[in-house]
Amino acid sequence: MVTLTNPVSLLIDDAVSTVTRMKPYRFAGQEAACNLCGSPSHDQVGSRDRYGWKLRIVLCTRCGLVYANPLPTEVEVDAFYARHYRKLYHNAYEPKPKAIFRAFKGAKGRYGYLEPILDRGTRILDVGSGGGEVVHHFRERGIDAHGVEPNQGFAEYSIEAYGIPVHVSGWQNAQIEPESFDIVTANHVVEHFRTPFQALVRFRDWLKPDGYLHISVPDVYSPQRTPYGRFHFAHLYYFDRESLIMMGLKAGFEVSERLPGRSTTVVFRKTTTPAADWFRYPENYDKLAGYFRDYTNLKYFLSRKPYSRWFRRMGRLGGEMFQANFAAGNLDREKK
Repeated sequence: MVTLTNPVSLLIDDAVSTVTRMKPYRFAGQEAACNLCGSPSHDQVGSRDRYGWKLRIVLCTRCGLVYANPLPTEVEVDAFYARHYRKLYHNAYEPKPKAIFRAFKGAKGRYGYLEPILDRGTRILDVGSGGGEVVHHFRERGIDAHGVEPNQGFAEYSIEAYGIPVHVSGWQNAQIEPESFDIVTANHVVEHFRTPFQALVRFRDWLKPDGYLHISVPDVYSPQRTPYGRFHFAHLYYFDRESLIMMGLKAGFEVSERLPGRSTTVVFRKTTTPAADWFRYPENYDKLAGYFRDYTNLKYFLSRKPYSRWFRRMGRLGGEMFQANFAAGNLDREKK
């Protein structure tokens, strides 16, 4: 049941959600080498997350992968996403109208993007399926879509609201048959994994020969992103296009010629063997080191970007609130 909420309540809820995200969540953690190239050598490029809490971020001096160091342990990560992440980040144990609206909007976009490689009956697995909107949207169009979601509240909501098949677990423990899917999608989830390379290897196991892996993560190399907002306590890794492609190559993929994507949205295709020459961008460290050094908060705030961005955000927020209520009303009427 999606509950309609008046605009004032939605504004208050959005403010409360923002404050909730500012609460610190502490990990004991442990020092880690680079998950891509294995090098222990790194430069520190960040000391706080976007809310001001201490968070040490490093840049690998060999391949340019950016990551939190120390990293939380695997046990800490599992517990965080199973019980705490959705509450801390969304202030909810199940999706709210605005989140549902955004998710369906994203589902339509993802379907349209992947449509050239979709056929009726294509088996697709959405890793980090959240409230289930993507899986539901694809199944409504004849695609045999399934989900994997570690958060029990969101997973149970998706199963009850849409009647979709969802594995309620993290990717490590999901009981999925090898070579059983044509496509695996992971939209803004890989950056949350403690071992993203190992996750890509597991995704490859789930894919049929010549299957596709669609990954989208935030681009750390983006002048549109506020320097003080680059890092988030829940994001353990930060990719640019080069580091993401190298990780895919090393895990046994190649960039799809049909849908190469752009920035840090990439469609990979499964290869017979991992690429021995995966280290394709040796200049990546220098590129990112210069970016972190030169693109400062001062430079950002002396530009027009933060102020035009704020006005766009306010306009988008108001529109989304209205549309979320409208969509929620339609969904409730359909269920009745």
